[in-house]
Amino acid sequence: MQAGQRVADLRLHGRQQLHCVRAPSAAQRAARQAREHDGLMRPLSRFAVGAAADVVEAFSGSAHEMLFTSAGLGRYMPRSTMNLAKAAILARTINAAQGAAERGDEEAAEGLHMFVRLAAERIARDGEDGNPSWERLREALRADGFDPRIEEDSRARLLPLYEPRAPLSDEITALQHDFRRLRLPVADKHYEEAVKACAREDYGAANGQIRTMLEEVVCQLAEREGFDRERAGDGGKAIQYMIDSGKLPKREGGNMVQGLWQMTHTNGPHPGTSTAGEAHFRLQAVTAAARFLIDYFAPT
Repeated sequence: MQAGQRVADLRLHGRQQLHCVRAPSAAQRAARQAREHDGLMRPLSRFAVGAAADVVEAFSGSAHEMLFTSAGLGRYMPRSTMNLAKAAILARTINAAQGAAERGDEEAAEGLHMFVRLAAERIARDGEDGNPSWERLREALRADGFDPRIEEDSRARLLPLYEPRAPLSDEITALQHDFRRLRLPVADKHYEEAVKACAREDYGAANGQIRTMLEEVVCQLAEREGFDRERAGDGGKAIQYMIDSGKLPKREGGNMVQGLWQMTHTNGPHPGTSTAGEAHFRLQAVTAAARFLIDYFAPT
């Protein structure tokens, strides 16, 4: 069954009766606040959850039940499953959990995140490269602001695509994950410092750090394409090299990166010259540009 059909089924059974929801304990409330602070408790869309449901639909009914139990979604299963096909049980269970999450039930939201991660791990067993189920799930999650990643221990994580709310927590963003995957510690460090500077409202410092991060990314990627970096500040030369050599054509992102590079050289690390809105815009724009460059030159 395709993702679109799965979504239709989830909506069709939207009136499934829910089990009673327990009031969260103090520890659960504290944990939820921490997760919300990191931006990780946003409910997943029905499209993303439906794409994950497509992955596991072929499982046996008993495997579905075990999956729901592992994800903490067992209480959303229909009370009576007699005369129900396994696809209907799957759809009703996920729809009930989705409805609860959309009404603010943190356990349901967390369970759906786990359900999607388990589905991603199942795909990883067969290999992600060229797998249409993986591509569909990844695009659905990216539309929700998450990037699914399979770690070395075969566990899946949903990393936020955008910079975390500061101060930084132990959670890392998908961009930082890529910095570490590509062994770009200098870019990683300056990115972290930029977010911290924004948090303490030191916007000039944030602009300086984000500019240095962008320079490190473009120079490192350009060096892998044959560029010879001579000194600090060669970011502009690195970008021009990639454009002139055809590695990054102007109409395929070259002009955008070059323009952003030039923009980062105004209102740098000097007190009083950078506004909050400007600094946050630059952080968002350079984060997006760095992700674009990595996806273009060194995709996962």
